[in-house]
Amino acid sequence: MKKFLLPLLLCMLCASCNKDTFTISGRYTAPDGTPLYLVNLNKKDTLSTTKVRNHQFTFKGKLQEPFYAYVGQGRERVRFILEPGNVKVDIDERTEHGTPMVDAYNAFHRSYYRMDALRKTERQELTKEKERLSAEDFNRRWEELDTKYQMLQGDMVDSIVRANPDNLLGVMALDDLASRDTARFMSLYRIMSPQMQSTNMLQGDARHIRSQQRTTQGTPFIDYLVKGGNLDGSDVRLSDYVGKGKYILLDHWASWCGPCKAEMPAIKKVWEDFAGDRFDVVSVAVNDKREDTFRALEQLDMPWHQIVDAKKIPDSLYQVRYIPHIILFAPDGTIIKRGLRGEQIYATIQQLLREGK
Repeated sequence: MKKFLLPLLLCMLCASCNKDTFTISGRYTAPDGTPLYLVNLNKKDTLSTTKVRNHQFTFKGKLQEPFYAYVGQGRERVRFILEPGNVKVDIDERTEHGTPMVDAYNAFHRSYYRMDALRKTERQELTKEKERLSAEDFNRRWEELDTKYQMLQGDMVDSIVRANPDNLLGVMALDDLASRDTARFMSLYRIMSPQMQSTNMLQGDARHIRSQQRTTQGTPFIDYLVKGGNLDGSDVRLSDYVGKGKYILLDHWASWCGPCKAEMPAIKKVWEDFAGDRFDVVSVAVNDKREDTFRALEQLDMPWHQIVDAKKIPDSLYQVRYIPHIILFAPDGTIIKRGLRGEQIYATIQQLLREGK
């Protein structure tokens, strides 16, 4: 990690020597005339508009200071730090490169998410041993594995933030930690400069973490109403399922979410093997069109309880900012665990039911 910091700091010095002009040029295989927008994400301002010509586009302008930006339209967008210099953007591939902070963040990002790939590989290896392990041992080793990678990723963010507490590279690196290690995020957040703390990104992360403390492990569930949330169009409350004497696995998903669909076989298996008087599963479709949810329900074969058209209600109350996101509730409605994934889902339910807790 130390070898990475020296060229990173040199990049920062070089960036300050550039002029105040920028050029964003790129590729997007959209029809000619398709509008694209350059947006300042901190101020939420659209700064410029251009149109696609021969699958190419260009933005040019001047900067008073670097800012977090995106180029694109709708869900088709690429986010990056805009600073003086030339940035190359490929909207089709969701990639960007060319200026010091952009390239430095990309290097960090590749290393950071390489850890996710390594964690996934180790999870797969652990899963192969599942049959010879007790549920308790499997869960213990899974937790140890997650803790190891949480520490490794946290150390990487720590190094970047301490070297860049007063610029957007530190902000973006710290943002990657917000959903993974909230205690370490808040510790590093306090050493960022006041200007960087005031960015929408970090303020939103900090606000989310503080709110999440109301629905962390050991706290009682918060009820909510979804109008028309049952499949037949009638209203539904979370309390129709949670706090009724059963363990409830609450799965947040959407039809457009690939990782959510990939999680469905694990959820289906735990429902088939354990659903009954003591345990049940409820899926909640968030930020999704009702017709798309129904279409996905038919394709994915999800015969357990469904709440549809929940919009952003779970996000506002339970801070569900990323999906899939699973919350496990005790029979009395107390939150037991958040963020279960893969084989950990089955082992956790198996252990709970076996121990009779």
